[in-house]
Amino acid sequence: MASERAGVIPKPDLTELEGRTYSCIEGCALCCLCQPELLPNEERVFNGDPDLRRGVVSAHISPDVRGAALRLKGSHGACHFLTERRCSIYDRRPHFCRTFPLNVFVGWRIQLNANLSCRGLDLPGVDLSSLGIELLSEYGNRRLSRELSSAAKVFAQFENNANDASVSQSTASVRGAVSILGDELTDDIGLSRLMTYAEYGNTAQDSPPADLVRAVREAEPEADIHQRALIDGVELFDLADLSHLPVYVAPDLSWKLFRLKGGSIIGWELEDSGETREFCKIDPTSVDLLPLTTRGRRALQRYIDIVNARDCFLGHAAYLCDLEGYEFNFGQVYIGAIANSAIDLWWRASLMAQLAGADSLGRDEIREGVIFFDMDMLDLPTIGAFI
Repeated sequence: MASERAGVIPKPDLTELEGRTYSCIEGCALCCLCQPELLPNEERVFNGDPDLRRGVVSAHISPDVRGAALRLKGSHGACHFLTERRCSIYDRRPHFCRTFPLNVFVGWRIQLNANLSCRGLDLPGVDLSSLGIELLSEYGNRRLSRELSSAAKVFAQFENNANDASVSQSTASVRGAVSILGDELTDDIGLSRLMTYAEYGNTAQDSPPADLVRAVREAEPEADIHQRALIDGVELFDLADLSHLPVYVAPDLSWKLFRLKGGSIIGWELEDSGETREFCKIDPTSVDLLPLTTRGRRALQRYIDIVNARDCFLGHAAYLCDLEGYEFNFGQVYIGAIANSAIDLWWRASLMAQLAGADSLGRDEIREGVIFFDMDMLDLPTIGAFI
């Protein structure tokens, strides 16, 4: 919990950034497709400058974000200030542009995450841990302490609600169980057991990890994960507003969107202007979960380990538990959510691999799936807050 003395905070968790580097790739501009909101002081500066004011809109494309934001070209294209894949106001770009590819999440503690959709990650360049420390110093301890105090109260309220409903599990318990269930999370039968347990399990409050694992392994593999993957995967592309569709930056740095239309998944290449050009048409029922190679299985497990360590994902499971009226034990909700994420990533990686002509998922295919997937993972609804 936050210290009562203003300006003093516990040591932030930078684990996800350790040993990683980052270098911006010329011509990528993924971050310029993420419409940043403007902080109040930035809104005043931008509205006070005629050239900057042209790039400001009063509402964000996301209905959950209130206040001014940067304009997108054609309502769903690139940032108004992007010219030939370069930022024309780089030295004056807003806060949320400057923080990319890092995310600062505040819950019961402060944790930094890396946006793994960024192709510049792990290229020789800036040390991410140093970049994270520098970013936190810009906030200042007083503001971080204030944000931490507010968010910690939200997490404490969730814990109280879960206890009152007799559905609580500790953070260590749910994360420990998922760590033990690594093989099941990268296997279709194992994932079926996980989903069956999440929906029909009977879990005692405050169970140790071993009890959660035992309950999963005793569950019948009744859930059809191939059907689940198809339904969830297609649902993700079934959006009327193009600006809400997931964006994939291909290895050649082209921007690709996929949308369900007339029973088919239509693939479009997106231009800076917001114009689109169709490049493929796919029958979604033809996309199945491709088999994982040994290296592909390891890559999927590494990604699940990252998600399991993210406080924002824990907050997402808490959000789901609250949304469902505390009907299910938090262990079931958490394990179900992480299993569902593994299935979604597996299906999305399979879609991209199939388009590339591959018939199995190795390390590189899973990496492409993560590039297409992680930005959406970081956008999941959660208790706590990104700042």
